[in-house]
Amino acid sequence: MPRERLDTLLRKIRACTVCAPYLPLGPAPLLQAGTTARLLIVSQAPSAKAHLAGIPWHDASGRRLRAWLGVDDAVFYDPARVAIVPMGFCYPGRGPHGDLPPRPECAPLWHDRVMAQLPQVQLTLLIGAWAQRHFLGDGARLGVTETVAAFTRGESPLLALPHPSPRNTAWFRRHPWFEHELLPLLRRRVATVLDLSAQGASTMATRKSAKHDIVLQRAYEEPTPHDGYRVLIDHFWPRGRSKDVLKLDEWAKDIAPTAELIHWYGHVPERWPEFQRRYMAELAEPAQQARLHALLAAAGKQRLTLVYGARTETQNQAVVVREALLALR
Repeated sequence: MPRERLDTLLRKIRACTVCAPYLPLGPAPLLQAGTTARLLIVSQAPSAKAHLAGIPWHDASGRRLRAWLGVDDAVFYDPARVAIVPMGFCYPGRGPHGDLPPRPECAPLWHDRVMAQLPQVQLTLLIGAWAQRHFLGDGARLGVTETVAAFTRGESPLLALPHPSPRNTAWFRRHPWFEHELLPLLRRRVATVLDLSAQGASTMATRKSAKHDIVLQRAYEEPTPHDGYRVLIDHFWPRGRSKDVLKLDEWAKDIAPTAELIHWYGHVPERWPEFQRRYMAELAEPAQQARLHALLAAAGKQRLTLVYGARTETQNQAVVVREALLALR
């Protein structure tokens, strides 16, 4: 039987709908893999922000993780060097204490087939309990703290880490040994495996599809150097945020929903599907289509970051604008 090609396998995974009935935002498998990758990152499942952006680890946790590793976006998102294979490839939804566990169907269906395509992996990072239980078995039976502590020394091809979520800030404070002992070891191992001394991180080309160039960010998050062209998609200026803080390139009032539609919606969750339909109809008007094309032209080859003020990350006008922009391509 001929060996499965990685590009064929990735297309199959990204078209997977096995868990569709259980996914609140629908299936959108997120992973990254290349046959020459030497670092493998295994975690739980994508966040809602990563799901909406179409980019693994596109959230506060991802920024902290990249700081832990000592790499920038160019290295992190280069599949020739870094593979990102979570236990569940799709956002599983929210529970009473945070994101739900990864769907159990995903790993048995795909993991072994993906791992078979990664023959050059030298270091695997197991982030959080779900990855640690899967790969370590009884070695993770005492919990995340004890499992992570066991890896503060040595040269194992596996390295256990806590999840870098802001929700774990209290854990980091209670366990200063993580920052003082494990993070220096982690950075040394990553630098060696990726041979960062031989080629600077900033010179690596990022290999992402076109849809990865349009991302969302709430106005109350801090801008980053990797945001590219920043556009506020809102009729109203975000309360308490100055121009200097937001660092906008444009305020696209004309692309925002009409005042009547905003008033009708009122961020009532049950009205979200109808809001999407009505807003997409507004954006389909010739004048709005021209404005959307102009927005893409203004961003050029930069990443386009759509900034919004709403509290909800998954049911706001920027989500719809992103869909409309992607439809232009």
